[in-house]
Amino acid sequence: MRRKSTSERKLHGTYRRDRDRNTAQFASMDGVEIKAPAFVRKNKVAFGEWKAVAPHLIAEGILKPTDVSVLASYTLLYARWREAVDRIDAEGSVINVTSTTRTGMTVKPVVSPWLRVEVMTQAAMMKTAVKLGLNPLDRSRVEVPEADDEGPDPFEQFLDQADDPEY
Repeated sequence: MRRKSTSERKLHGTYRRDRDRNTAQFASMDGVEIKAPAFVRKNKVAFGEWKAVAPHLIAEGILKPTDVSVLASYTLLYARWREAVDRIDAEGSVINVTSTTRTGMTVKPVVSPWLRVEVMTQAAMMKTAVKLGLNPLDRSRVEVPEADDEGPDPFEQFLDQADDPEY
């Protein structure tokens, strides 16, 4: 006995979307809550940035559940950048390093290693921000797919034809 097509199931009233093999079983965006991952919630600075940025990205339709890792990366880079900035503010951009040589102790001024951390994390953070469209220039480059209500899906029609024995 052959399987009934989707159109036959709909006609007989036995169609169930959750059992239909021809439709993708993805959750719709309506009502899906996008939460910060646990490792972001543990970091206060990163979680604060998440709470500041995520609502705007969701409202614009940019942030989807699959993009959570990109935003998590951005927020963690932001937290590391803030830590480096705070350390530079506290210690200064030049630190004195004391070294012992055979002739005695010497003190040399050296560029703070936190300066390099700041520059590297800021560069990585800006690259990630481009992907999310967080600055005005990049916002125009980020394409948000719009709802397509033009009629039946051509792929669905193709699959329905494949189920019909006449073709």
